[in-house]
Parts: sequence; structure tokens; C-alpha cells
Amino acid sequence: MTKKLVKGTACYEDALLMCQNLAELTAYEVAGDQFLIPDSVGSSSDISQSLILMAGVRLTSAEMAKGIAMLGTSALGVRCLHYPDGERIGDLTVLFAENGGAERFAGMRAWVDQDRRLYLIPDKDAAEAGETSFKFDRGLRKVGQPWADEADRQRGLSTAMALLLAEGSESRAD
Repeated sequence: MTKKLVKGTACYEDALLMCQNLAELTAYEVAGDQFLIPDSVGSSSDISQSLILMAGVRLTSAEMAKGIAMLGTSALGVRCLHYPDGERIGDLTVLFAENGGAERFAGMRAWVDQDRRLYLIPDKDAAEAGETSFKFDRGLRKVGQPWADEADRQRGLSTAMALLLAEGSESRAD
């Protein structure tokens, strides 16, 4: 990827829009501005299936990872990067709570499959992200590579960004 240029207010507004659309595209509902809860509340495991959203944040601090681990829920830092050519790219960071700890996955991108199920996959330029991908369902869970080939990967990335940046989106996945 080329050098990133972040443009303050527009970037933050797009990150908020992406967070709102995440709720519509997944099995979550927004509770406040920064918390996604499963849309079928009532289970004792709701907190572990919930997801804390942080618009405009990269989630880099050790203290934040420790707090996420203590809560036993995961967090998602959502940023929208603006490039000089006008392209907007979602830059997502996951703090994934598992086994009493929290692991950080930076440089993640939104991707959708042919059935419009949403995933987070590593940006191919982000070596630190490794090979782990995540699927949104009843909680954020680790999965293997969901795309078939590079063409499918590019299709899913493009479709996901269009859905996440859609104004007035009513695209809840079934």
C-alpha cells in the first residue's frame, strides 16, 4: 500500500459510519455508540460475544489489551484512511480476547463472501497481521482464509468497503 493520509474529521465521520454499518451487516445491534451486542440478548455469554467498537482508534496500548482480557470480550478499532486519489480504505485493529489474554491483530480489512457474510482479513501488506482471519457471527471468531483466490479476495474487499461506507444502509445480513 502507498503512504497513508488521514484527514481528521472526514476520517472520523467515515469510521463512525463504518461502525453503524457493521451492526447492520452482522448479527449485532449497536448499544450506545461503541458497543455491539448480539441481537438475541439473554444468554449468560452475551458479554463474551459482544464487541467494543472504537471509531478512529488503532488499539495499541498494553493497558487496553489488559482491560479487554479482563472483560473477556473483544474490541475493534475502526479507522477510515483517505488517500490522495480519493480512495477510502478501512483500517481495522482487533484486540481478540481468548483464554484470559488479548491478542492484537492490526492491519485488518473488511471482506464479504458471496452470501454477504462479513469477515476481517489481513491486509496483504501488513506482515504483523499474519494469516488469521475473523468471521462475524455470534461473536467474533478466528477462521482460516475465507477467499478462494486473488480475484475473490479483491471482489470481497471492494464489496465490503462499499457496504461499510453506504449512507443510510439497510443491508442487515440474514
